[in-house]
Amino acid sequence: MKIEIKMDTNIEETYAVIYANDLTPELLKVVEKLKDMTEHMGQPFLLNAKKGDNQHILEPRLIDIIRTEGGVIMCYNYKGEGFVVSRPLSELIDKLGSNFIRISKSSIVNINRVDYLSSSFNGTMHIMMKSGVDDYISKKYIKDFKTRLGL
Repeated sequence: MKIEIKMDTNIEETYAVIYANDLTPELLKVVEKLKDMTEHMGQPFLLNAKKGDNQHILEPRLIDIIRTEGGVIMCYNYKGEGFVVSRPLSELIDKLGSNFIRISKSSIVNINRVDYLSSSFNGTMHIMMKSGVDDYISKKYIKDFKTRLGL
């Protein structure tokens, strides 16, 4: 797929035009992603989460880690408080922004909230978040993680 961006100072509102010879499932996914992104342009993404009987709205910058625990998606904030999230990790990683990175099949972290890293067993790395919540970066994700942090 070729991508071309044309700059024109006379354009009042940004818009996208897609030229294709067939409407494939992949193309439909691209269109859905664009629609989803434009719905939230200019608006920060806020995460709805539940703690007990209460519904909470969390700002991504205050989130340390989101991970699967026993079939439930848990989100831990800067205080280490746990909240239940109803969205899948794959959707969250797309919506939370560039400060979040996957560290394993079941966890994503806010790179701005990492306290320290240390070597661990079997080629994994132990990661400690500023809230005190910890996890492990699996071998599969270490290279991308180190590249993102410039290590």
